Amino acid sequence: MNVKTFSIVDNIQRTLDRVRAAEQRSGRESGEVRVIGITKTFGSETIRDAISLGITEIGENRVQEAAWKFPEVEGEFKKHFVGHLQTNKVKKALELFDVIHSVDSLKIASKIANQGADRKELLLEVNTSGESTKLGVDPDSVLDVLSEISETTGLNMSGLMTIGPHTDNEDEIRAAFKLLKQLYDEVAKSGMDGIEMSGLSMGMTNDFEIAIEEGATMVRIGRALFGERV
Repeated sequence: MNVKTFSIVDNIQRTLDRVRAAEQRSGRESGEVRVIGITKTFGSETIRDAISLGITEIGENRVQEAAWKFPEVEGEFKKHFVGHLQTNKVKKALELFDVIHSVDSLKIASKIANQGADRKELLLEVNTSGESTKLGVDPDSVLDVLSEISETTGLNMSGLMTIGPHTDNEDEIRAAFKLLKQLYDEVAKSGMDGIEMSGLSMGMTNDFEIAIEEGATMVRIGRALFGERV
């Protein structure tokens, strides 16, 4: 095991300890939150190390990067796409990934439906911060967009995703995550056909503990696990 791997061992243990502590603080069961290791810019050896250390769900935000890395990794692991999904990359993304976190429009949902998405977890991306630099549907439109996706495409949507606001203000970050959890609960209670709220994806290296406290079932962590991007 090389020096880099030793560093990852420490990082993963430290991060998982923080995840479990956040679960405990918020009255959650230990292990309830799924930790998605984001390996953007890291090689396939980092994915192999992560899997061997118990991080068996791996996320990438570029289809073309995953296309060369994933085949180099033996064994089973769940593959998450967490970046912006372009229409011309949908077919390849569906071949590579088990979970798509960034369905951000009816247009993308329709393209996914046309390519076939059996047994995929599909999450609607919501712009909870209102920042113009972020993608995702407006919070006020979530129920309408999900209804339209279900009726128009027949897709089964399984959750919501957001990226927290770009700020160090904990109150603003917490408010964004609270909003997504509120929307998640509203959708779950709506009883819409084809909509099953089983995944709430929010929180990254800088804010995953807040996300867990506000109800996240999936956190997307890169730097805290693997160090600064190469």
